[in-house]
Amino acid sequence: MTNSSNLIDSLEVYVLNNPDEVKPHWVSHFIVPTANELLIKIKTKDGHSGFGLATSYTDIAPIIKPFSNGLQDLIIGEDPFCPEKIYEKIFKLTDTRTSSEKGWSREALIRISAALDIACWDLIGKASNIPLYKLFGGYRNKIPVYVTCAYYRDGKDEKELRDEIKKLVNIGHQSFKVKVGGLSIKEDAKRLEIIRDEIGNQSP
Repeated sequence: MTNSSNLIDSLEVYVLNNPDEVKPHWVSHFIVPTANELLIKIKTKDGHSGFGLATSYTDIAPIIKPFSNGLQDLIIGEDPFCPEKIYEKIFKLTDTRTSSEKGWSREALIRISAALDIACWDLIGKASNIPLYKLFGGYRNKIPVYVTCAYYRDGKDEKELRDEIKKLVNIGHQSFKVKVGGLSIKEDAKRLEIIRDEIGNQSP
């Protein structure tokens, strides 16, 4: 039998965003919105808590709407130590009459289920006092990562691009994913030359 003190007792929802930028940055297809994050915090009666994030590239209002008309009632009382069950429960709502009647969009439910999944695992790690990489069965305490950079920005010149890459190199990044496709091939090739020059030879 599940201990009721370990069940989700409260849920808090926040929207994290930044003021509009004077010079927005963009990729090859669209302007990237300023920070637009859904933050979900869950807590159990015995004091365990966890939080999860989901990014929205569109208006975040529809993402938080489900919490104003009943979705939280389907989450309160669930066992956060069974994250797959909660994820499946929320994700399955994407194709139901309930979601249609309540105006819960597919995108909203997918992003919410992702944020909840992260929140559950955050709670599990804290409650167990075990790093998640160990709970997942891994033997590494470090993993290779890359940084996404070189976004386009109106008025961005070569100096700004060089300064951006230098900063990333100086703080320790060794793998880079850069944006291309937003300018002509000639212009993008020049940008890549600058980036390659600043990165130098990185050892993984």
